[in-house]
Amino acid sequence: MQALAQPVESAATPMVVSRPRQRGAFTIDVEDWYQSSVDFDAAISERVVRNVDRVRAVLADAGVKASFFVQGRVAETFPRLVQELVADGHEIQSHGYSHRPLAGMTRAQLRDELQRARATVEDAGGVRVTAFRAPDFSIGRENLWALEELVAAGFEVDSSIFPKRMARYGIDGWATVPQQIALANGATIWEAPVAVWEVAGCRVPVAGGGYFRLLPGAVLEGAFRAMLAHGRPVIVYCHPYEFNHAELADYVGRVSSRFLFRQRLGRNSFVRRVRRLLAAVPFGRFDAVLAAWRQS
Repeated sequence: MQALAQPVESAATPMVVSRPRQRGAFTIDVEDWYQSSVDFDAAISERVVRNVDRVRAVLADAGVKASFFVQGRVAETFPRLVQELVADGHEIQSHGYSHRPLAGMTRAQLRDELQRARATVEDAGGVRVTAFRAPDFSIGRENLWALEELVAAGFEVDSSIFPKRMARYGIDGWATVPQQIALANGATIWEAPVAVWEVAGCRVPVAGGGYFRLLPGAVLEGAFRAMLAHGRPVIVYCHPYEFNHAELADYVGRVSSRFLFRQRLGRNSFVRRVRRLLAAVPFGRFDAVLAAWRQS
């Protein structure tokens, strides 16, 4: 039987209020493109280290500390990478273990996935892991019970529910701001969705992925400023491989040309766009943004 997840106080969008301390959260889902996107059983390659180093350089230039949701297999293969992120002052959290979508997993499979996800990142970084983001936002209405398993595995915060129904993920009508969810088993967990801009009665995805790469930079900046002005946190996500526009050329002939075409879109200008956004929007760590929201 599915667990019913309900906000502790209200599912309604909060009233417009002033939260001057609120910032944007810049988050990175740390994964290796080929393994996470093409073959879940492929080895994690050194590419992920080189690409994360590109992210670190951009963040250092901007003077921004960010949050890295690290895949367990990456942490297991390159523990020093996680240690260096911790030494830089970035937040470290979990992005699952295998990068397999949670939808379709049984409870037993999910328990094993979550245990490995948390243990590998904690062992690598020497820090406590309390937040989780599912691969491909793969917690939907059909598997909301996964939130119960997250709590059982020791997670206190989730950022896996996309607050708009898309082709492969998302829940229509889900709150666009962080909220504490009461689960059917009596447990609670904070759910912190990525940014969706509510404008003219519509919800426009602006937080990451193709939306982040393809929407005009002025539109993104305007959306983020509007959200902050209305007291809403701005949580964005990206991937290390998006910082390397040339990487996909190595996969020509190994991956369908159509898939490569979609994946290439917007990558040539991605780093330039990120640098501009980091200068224009007060981005910081995910934990700091959530703490400010809780206190407001």
